[in-house]
Amino acid sequence: MKIGDFIIIGIVLLIVGLISGVQWLGSLNEKYVQGQLAARITVDGKVYKTVTLTKEEQIIDIQTKLGHNTLKVFDYGIQMVFADCPKKISMQMGFKSKPHEQIICIPNRVLVEVINPGGNQGEDELDAII
Repeated sequence: MKIGDFIIIGIVLLIVGLISGVQWLGSLNEKYVQGQLAARITVDGKVYKTVTLTKEEQIIDIQTKLGHNTLKVFDYGIQMVFADCPKKISMQMGFKSKPHEQIICIPNRVLVEVINPGGNQGEDELDAII
C-alpha cells in the first residue's frame, strides 16, 4: 500500500466518524417523556407488534418457525428474558428504556427498537447529510 491509499482510508474513516457523531449527538438531544415511549418489535423484517413501555409488567412471547423469544416490559423499558438461539447474545443486551436503543436476535431475526411515537420518527426522516 502506498501513502495515497492511507490518505484515502483516513478520509473515509473521518467522514464516517463525523456522520456517526452527528447522529449520536442528535439522539442525545431528543426530548421524550417516560411512559410515552414504545417498542417496535419486528420479526424477519415485518412489524410483529408495537408495545407501549409501561411501569406494569407485560410478557410478550414470540414463536416463529425461526425460533422462540420472550420479552418482558417493566419499569418503562423492555428486556429479552428468553431466546432459544445458541449464544443468547440478545439476552445479554440488557434493559432498554431510551429512544433508538435496540435488542437484536440475529438467528431468530427479531429486532426490538425503542421508539418515541411523539418524536421525529417518520419515514421521511433525514438519515445523513453528505
